[in-house]
Amino acid sequence: MTFANVLQWCQKHQAVVRGVLRGRDVCISYKDKELPAEIPAIDDIFHWDVEMPELKHYVSGSDFKRIVTGRLTIDGFKSTLRGRE
Repeated sequence: MTFANVLQWCQKHQAVVRGVLRGRDVCISYKDKELPAEIPAIDDIFHWDVEMPELKHYVSGSDFKRIVTGRLTIDGFKSTLRGRE
């Protein structure tokens, strides 16, 4: 997964994500036309805060990679959350 993949996924799903890493973060929105000028290595992201019409939650780096690459659906991810029906 690359940041370009993340931007494309955000645009497709009307999502806004914030990748959290030590001392800073990187935000990508479906409204963005291009990636931020200075981005870290994608593997430096600890977790992602995801906000979209059907989900507003933090997601681990590995789960987010599975979501972006199509190996995990949003409904599949939501089914793993405690307290969700």
